[in-house]
Amino acid sequence: MPLNWPDTFSVAEMTAAVNKLPLTVTPVSGMFESRGIRTTHLSFDLRQGRIVLIADQPRGSQPDYVTGQTEKRSVKVLTTAHLAQADTLSPEDIQDVREFGGENLMSAERAVNDKLLALKRNLDMTLEFHRLGAVKGLVLDADGSTVLHDIYKTFEVRQTKLDLKFPATWQDNENPVLTGIMAAKRKLEAAMGGSPFNGIGAILGSNAYDMLTSHKLVREAYNLWAANQGGFGNDDYRRRGFVYGGIRWIEASSVVGGRKLVDDDKAHLYPTGPGIWKMFHAPADWMESANTLGRSYYARMDARERGRGYDIEVQSNPLTICMYPEALIELTFKAA
Repeated sequence: MPLNWPDTFSVAEMTAAVNKLPLTVTPVSGMFESRGIRTTHLSFDLRQGRIVLIADQPRGSQPDYVTGQTEKRSVKVLTTAHLAQADTLSPEDIQDVREFGGENLMSAERAVNDKLLALKRNLDMTLEFHRLGAVKGLVLDADGSTVLHDIYKTFEVRQTKLDLKFPATWQDNENPVLTGIMAAKRKLEAAMGGSPFNGIGAILGSNAYDMLTSHKLVREAYNLWAANQGGFGNDDYRRRGFVYGGIRWIEASSVVGGRKLVDDDKAHLYPTGPGIWKMFHAPADWMESANTLGRSYYARMDARERGRGYDIEVQSNPLTICMYPEALIELTFKAA
């Protein structure tokens, strides 16, 4: 987006500009519902009630009462993360520098836009790291070890871990791979407890993806699916997901900051649908945005002393969470 000089200096203009820059499309970004909040923390009511199937009754009879089934609750408070990165625009960034692929000299507006885009890309990958953390139930900081929040502890549920075995031999009338997948799928469905969802996905590491798609019991289905992906051109079909056993399997082999997003021999199953995945956004830690409704991205540019350039900062303050952590399942792929 072109920036207007000197209006670019205002936080409002910079924030509007960075929110209009292109998004980095990632495997699970589309299933999260984004919502702005005015505080840096959010309270969750954990109700001990459950969804109950209602039996057919004669008209005029007394209904079943749920009194007492939905009253018990506890409150959990989670704090948003603060993700900020900065760069500088100096005279040397534009002096005697041609625009990429052109003959004109670099303008300050173009240089700012390029730096904003680079900073936003870094934020996009960090936010995806948080989203994938929510899928796995554990949101980590950039160092890959500091826990920002453990969804299982927060919601007081135990993580479900299962092995998916890939045997070398099997009976002609058996498909132990599909049997293991269906067992995991049914556990997820039971954990949802009747709450609506519209599908099941899985992100998995490279070794797990290869083990699944190369196994003789799965290979025919995979080849048939892959043969129909040619119309997508250079778009990597592995990122769109291979459907098998009613689950969309998506390879997540990217490395961010030297860390793999998903372990090589792991898969993480998750439900999809409205209300399951949330990403809340708090305001930036600036006077201009205090107590306002949070936005996905913020940006500002502040002048340096004696006209030596500008400090450019981009930030996001997310809280990424799964509202049904009991339905998240970790699979370890094993050769039997």
